Amino acid sequence: MTNPIKKYRAFASAIWIFTVLLSLLWNQADDIRERNAIALETARAFLTHIVAVRSWNAEHGGVFVFTDDKNPLNPNLPEDQQGIVTKDGRSLTRINPAYMTRQIAEISDRQSKVRFHLTSLDPIRSENKALPWEEGWLKDFEKGIQERSVFVSSPEGEIFRYMAPLRVTGACLPCHDSYSSGEIRGGISISMPLRFRKSPWPLLISHIGAAIMGLVGIQFFAIRLQARSEQLRVMNQRLLREIEEHKQSEQELVKIKEELEFRVASRTAELSRSNSLLDAKIKEQQQVERALVGINDEYIQIFNSAPDGMHIIDKDFTIIRVNRAFMALTGFGSAEAIIGRKCFEVFADRFCHTPECTLTRILEGAERVEVEAKKVRVDGSSFPCVVTATPFRAPSGKLIGIIEVSRDISSWKDVEKNLSQAAQDLLVRNQELQDFSHVISHDLQEPLMLIQVFSQRLQANFLTNLSEKGKAYLEQILSSADRMQMLIKGLLYYSRIEKESQPFTLVHLNNIIQAVLEDLTLMIEESDAAISVDDLGTIMADPLQMRQLFQNIIGNSLKYHHPDRVPEIRITRIPVPEGFEPDAFVSISIKDNGIGFQQEYQEKIFDIFQRLHTRQQFKGTGIGLSICKKIVERHHGIISATAVLGEGAEFIITLPLSQSEG
Repeated sequence: MTNPIKKYRAFASAIWIFTVLLSLLWNQADDIRERNAIALETARAFLTHIVAVRSWNAEHGGVFVFTDDKNPLNPNLPEDQQGIVTKDGRSLTRINPAYMTRQIAEISDRQSKVRFHLTSLDPIRSENKALPWEEGWLKDFEKGIQERSVFVSSPEGEIFRYMAPLRVTGACLPCHDSYSSGEIRGGISISMPLRFRKSPWPLLISHIGAAIMGLVGIQFFAIRLQARSEQLRVMNQRLLREIEEHKQSEQELVKIKEELEFRVASRTAELSRSNSLLDAKIKEQQQVERALVGINDEYIQIFNSAPDGMHIIDKDFTIIRVNRAFMALTGFGSAEAIIGRKCFEVFADRFCHTPECTLTRILEGAERVEVEAKKVRVDGSSFPCVVTATPFRAPSGKLIGIIEVSRDISSWKDVEKNLSQAAQDLLVRNQELQDFSHVISHDLQEPLMLIQVFSQRLQANFLTNLSEKGKAYLEQILSSADRMQMLIKGLLYYSRIEKESQPFTLVHLNNIIQAVLEDLTLMIEESDAAISVDDLGTIMADPLQMRQLFQNIIGNSLKYHHPDRVPEIRITRIPVPEGFEPDAFVSISIKDNGIGFQQEYQEKIFDIFQRLHTRQQFKGTGIGLSICKKIVERHHGIISATAVLGEGAEFIITLPLSQSEG
């Protein structure tokens, strides 16, 4: 360790020890001041209490107590004031303030060793004669001193002595008429043993601890300082080496400078060439800017030529741009009269100031909002329109507001009204057509029944009288009558699908198909057909119409089977077509290996009375598949058919699992 550091450490240690000693002395002196203050305030409080008791006694002219050995008649009072005798003969003595003070002093000395003494330089009673130490203080009071106190040692321990002057009050004058009010009559001294004293050990130990910790800290920092000094010495040596290296670097820098000057010259030439290229690019940029100006002009022309009203609104509902169509819709003559105003001041509708406001919804994250509203102009006129709002963003992508397109749909509403009226008229006509079909069907059956009855009678009673040609005519009449009856029954069922339908209930499709197969048992046995059925699940449907639907389709597969092979019919559940919810619909495939049909007829086969074969080839009315289509449409589904001629056909039925109506 270097000499300066040793000197500084010794100097710091001496200062620290001196500081700790000074703090110890200061705290001891402060303890003494605190003890003196406590003793003085205690004595003052005691004296105040004594003076208060004396004043109370004096103000009441003294108190009377029964005489005994401790309380004889007060000999220091005139005889007529020494005491009184009660009616029962008991003697009472007057206790004046001085008498009371002496008795209280005896009790205090006996109980708490606190002695107080009523004294005077000119006492009436010998007990009140001033003690030697009290005489000097009484003389000091006559000089104007207000109180005196001192600590003294005695065999009983340390005692605090206190004394204050006792002044004459108006209540004292009856006994001390030679004095004037306010004069010093004497004094009351108080001697209190000191029972409290702080132990010096905590203060001494704390300061010794502080001294030790300070010395340890000084030693620690001295060691650290020595280490730091050593580091500085090493750094100084390193710095000297670096200075030497720096000189060498300067020489190298001179060489580098020469090289840089050469490079700068070369770079200047390159920059000159770059400036030429930059000038060319600036000219190109200017051409691009002119092109952008042209594009902007084209955009404004397109914006103003749009047939629908368009206006841009910022986040504060302020209109910042409009096109000509919007000005025409609002009735304002110029864009300046609109721009800067709130959108609801120019155009109002039922969505204004509600959460459904298009701007509010775009600000909440919607990418496109389209609503139908009734816009109200400033003049109070209104018109229906479709409002489409999309976000309007700055080139940086920051949302500025919305661009709103308003299309006047007054003409649409007129068309919609006309279509609604046409639909109503169509319903009336359709009802009339159903009624007409029902009436015609019933009216046709009566003459048809007569034709059948008389033809059957002619066949039964006169068949032998007819020629072969007549018999053929009769067979033709009966066959035509039967076919006519089938057509009428089919037409009746077709017209009653909507009118006489039953409510939708939960239907298990496998149960429906099982009942259909039982009804078609004879056809199945005759053709030796093989039919397989998957689990099709349950749906909400009209049970009778479901039975009719599957009976017509399965019956067709059996009727139009291929003559060279055994009929095979597979009824399976397949995925629903695209555009249908898989959880809301079911698709059923009915596929056979029959004669099929040409693909061009896949739509026509569902038309009423549409037949692909002659009556001689296959019997039928051409109404069955039309009934199937109408049943499926009543259940809000679709039916389609595909086929390959000579290989078979497939019917696909898609139905909803639940229905919104009965």
